[in-house]
Amino acid sequence: MPAATPLISSGACHGTIGGMRRDLIPLGARAQIPAQAQSGYDAADSMNVGTPRSRSIRRLSALCAVSLVMAAACGDSPAVPSNPLRVTSISPTLGSTTGGTPVNISGSGFASDATVTIGGVEATSVAVQGPGGLTAITGARSTAGASDVTVTTGGRSATLTAGFTFVGPPATNQPPVIASIRSIGSRPNQPSAFADIDETITLVATVTDNETPAGSLTYAWSGPGTFTGTGATTVWRVPASITPTPSPVVVTLDVTEPFTEGGVSHTNRSAPGLFTVQVHDSQKEILELGEDFLTLFTRSEVPVGDVLRNFSPTCDQGAGRRNEAGDVERARREHVQDFSKFRIARLPPVTFNFGGACLAFGNPTRVRRSDACSLFSVHWEITYIQNLDANRRIGTRAVTDGRDHVTAVLENNQWRLCHSDFVGTEVIGSRGIVRQVQW
Repeated sequence: MPAATPLISSGACHGTIGGMRRDLIPLGARAQIPAQAQSGYDAADSMNVGTPRSRSIRRLSALCAVSLVMAAACGDSPAVPSNPLRVTSISPTLGSTTGGTPVNISGSGFASDATVTIGGVEATSVAVQGPGGLTAITGARSTAGASDVTVTTGGRSATLTAGFTFVGPPATNQPPVIASIRSIGSRPNQPSAFADIDETITLVATVTDNETPAGSLTYAWSGPGTFTGTGATTVWRVPASITPTPSPVVVTLDVTEPFTEGGVSHTNRSAPGLFTVQVHDSQKEILELGEDFLTLFTRSEVPVGDVLRNFSPTCDQGAGRRNEAGDVERARREHVQDFSKFRIARLPPVTFNFGGACLAFGNPTRVRRSDACSLFSVHWEITYIQNLDANRRIGTRAVTDGRDHVTAVLENNQWRLCHSDFVGTEVIGSRGIVRQVQW
């Protein structure tokens, strides 16, 4: 029997029978054919009754009828959404080009994934209240004028043409000016723009505005660490970990002036105020400087200039460095150190007195100009290379234990050493001598 295959094309039905195309009229559809044409079909059918070709035609017509019904039920026509997306209104209809205007948008078909653009600028804080409404906050736009309001959700978009008008602020209103920023540390006389890790300091800004009192402006502090307070004065907790130290850390202040003109709320923003703070780990830095000095002092082969590399040449008019140079030169003349026996221990904490002085070992004759004071315990073993007295002869060995008081100053945001004072006990075991020493 010849193969019979129905094909549907634009609502018509045709088939192939024995490799030949034949247009078909589905069974039961003859009532829709003009009488003259229908008789032609009937005559053709009567001539082929019972033949294989006739049976194929009838079977193909039946299949065509079923296919046309299915095509009508599952056609290409898109389904109409039960709740189409529309934007019908926005309130208010005016807002500032500086942004920040809260708006209510009404319509239909809104869903939780809705986004909003007004004048091509994405709105923020979009909150869908239901299928018929949402709220948002306008973004800033560079130009004024009527703007389209577009809501997008589920891959569909709807627009309210020229539904919102951006209004520019008057040119006569000038933004706030940040005149200065300074810091107040947690220690007496601590210099501005200096802080230690994990320290809490106060930041103070001086801000002016021609139209609005400073107390009515809005202040936003930002940077690493945490800020407490949103006014011209804030408390800043410096991060507990910064590498390396010292490092510059920038704090930013933005000041906003809110004002209303012509029923439209505007904002004027200052240029960002940048304040750089040199953040230190002063305990670690000063103790490392002191230990470096005492270690180099113990190494008899190290030149005097290298031993004093971390001393300030200007602190106390250079007196501290000159005195230490004299102590190192004397030590190099009198004895050699056994560096393998050298021991040192840091004795924290470092104490601070910016712009003040330290009283070394409580001795009123040893008042040392400094910003910080540190202490170390040391153990030295030496052999004399010069005859100094009856007990200290060439080749005599001595053991000295004591404490060294080292002061430091902050110069150009760097810690430098200033003075060193030692008090201890020297033991010359071969002669049974124990004596107090200091230098």
